[in-house]
Amino acid sequence: MKKRFILILLLSSAFLLLTGCVYKSTTSELAQFDNILQENRCDFSIVDKKLKKGDDIILWSIQGGSLARNCGDFAKSTQFFDEAELHYKFDVDMKNPLLEVRDKTKSILINNNANPYEGNVYEKIMVNTYKALNFLALNDKENARVEINRALERERIAKEYFANDIASLEKKNAANLQELKNTQDLYNSFAKLKAEREEKKSGVKTKAQTFDFNENSIELAFEKYTQNSASAYSNFINPFTTYLSALFLLNDRSYQRAVDLFKEGLQIDPKNMQIAKDFMMADKMAGEFNARFNEHYVWLIYENGFGAARGEFTIDLPLFLASDSLIYSSIALPTLVFRPLSYPFLTIKNDSGDSFRTYVIADMDSIASAEFNKRYFGLAAQAVISAAAKTVIQKQLNDIDPILGFLGFAYQIATTKADTRSWSALPKRFEAASIPIKDGNITIIDENGIILQKEFLQNDKNVIIYIKSLQKGQITVHKIYL
Repeated sequence: MKKRFILILLLSSAFLLLTGCVYKSTTSELAQFDNILQENRCDFSIVDKKLKKGDDIILWSIQGGSLARNCGDFAKSTQFFDEAELHYKFDVDMKNPLLEVRDKTKSILINNNANPYEGNVYEKIMVNTYKALNFLALNDKENARVEINRALERERIAKEYFANDIASLEKKNAANLQELKNTQDLYNSFAKLKAEREEKKSGVKTKAQTFDFNENSIELAFEKYTQNSASAYSNFINPFTTYLSALFLLNDRSYQRAVDLFKEGLQIDPKNMQIAKDFMMADKMAGEFNARFNEHYVWLIYENGFGAARGEFTIDLPLFLASDSLIYSSIALPTLVFRPLSYPFLTIKNDSGDSFRTYVIADMDSIASAEFNKRYFGLAAQAVISAAAKTVIQKQLNDIDPILGFLGFAYQIATTKADTRSWSALPKRFEAASIPIKDGNITIIDENGIILQKEFLQNDKNVIIYIKSLQKGQITVHKIYL
């Protein structure tokens, strides 16, 4: 008995340690990666280590692409994003059905952290958007045009993709729920048989210890989240991708297409002064024959702050009815953690006295919230079903041996973890401003009038000054001549 106990304890401890490390390691490495970005270090050791091991290739490729952009290595950034796109295509969009079954089993018996990161629709759109910006920074307008068209195509199919994706998730949850009920029914059958045998043996009426899944627990889990749900965009396009595409087309002399895209931006945010300025410029040029810029402009594009990350909260739910009482169990659910802005806005000035402050083009927190909220009922259902399945297993183990039951309980606690992985390098929001270049001297100042950056620009070309700031006192800057 003693040897059996020691063997079970060692094996279970090793397994629990392994499942726990998957969660803790990813959380710790994401935090380390954010520190590298904040400190403007070009340290790819975490990214390289994860990709070499094949861990969450999509996640660490997009993180690596962001880090390389921060370091001004736009070719390397594109290589990372290309890797992510390849795995989006073959590991997500064209996923093998057998791998679907494997991942579903892992989600139920462990948690979703055990599965490879598959990303979100808005992340796919941003991959192509950043690739377009990389090519523009390298003065490769042809490839930039390709990536802009891909990003716009991803936007176009976002709603259709979402409808299919959510329908697929609902089917998976229904199948998982049916499997849970089948397991529960099998256990209840054995429990009744066991009670009948004990009654025959002792002559004393014995009540079977059966239990039935409480489907209301899924609704309770969903309601618990939506009490604090963030506001979200009603559709699944990224206004920054639309704006950047319009800006590119304006400078590519595709004036009418630029007008149409700027108009889309104004439909989302009718009071946006920057989009209105650009729309009027494009509309005027679209109505002229062989229109060209009479004077050249500088656009300031500002990536402001850290975008939403994922955190975790746990709640206790009544999962089963058993002998006129409720069996409660904890589940862990992801939640969005909204992080701070850097400078609330920036102002761009020239020596002729023109100045304009940045306006928000896209709130990435709202974009993330839109998709997160759309998926959330499915996530809540999956977490509840997973907890219920583990509770059934724990009960079965306890019937065999109380020691095994305790280990099942410990396993359930160790694997009750939410999936908190996300593309943490995205900004909280994108902003933009523009003025004529005039004599070439351009100054960027913060909300208090403190000079952050001075640039001397050619005045024979339009140009983008691209600034990323995760926190006050930290900025990266590069120029894109259009």
